[in-house]
Amino acid sequence: MSQEPIWKRTLLDLAAALFLIGGVVSLVSMVVMIPIATIYPFMLMAPVRFITVVVLIVGIICAVEAFECYSFTSKRVLSKAGIRGIITGAILLSLSIGLTGIEDLRSHLITASAILMIVAGAMCYVYRE
Repeated sequence: MSQEPIWKRTLLDLAAALFLIGGVVSLVSMVVMIPIATIYPFMLMAPVRFITVVVLIVGIICAVEAFECYSFTSKRVLSKAGIRGIITGAILLSLSIGLTGIEDLRSHLITASAILMIVAGAMCYVYRE
């Protein structure tokens, strides 16, 4: 049984950390986008747009997928983690750039987490076996 080199183990641990950080940041950013003030009295004070609901659902799915990519990376199933991480990051990046259209801190955080996922996915994809 051959042991992987220390530099490869370090890079894969870094990729796992990037997946975890990207997933947490995007999940928190998506949860903050939920209009909680309109939910409490069980009546909508302001209309919630359909595009906002779609962005929230797809963003939360992407964040959960980042946690799954973290799990794959920690188990060293790099081919699954790599391609899923790249696709998930690309979807999240397109959501943050194209669909929201709002330039605020949340959109920048979602963009940053998408870039982290893409970088981690590329690292896993390069070092797959």
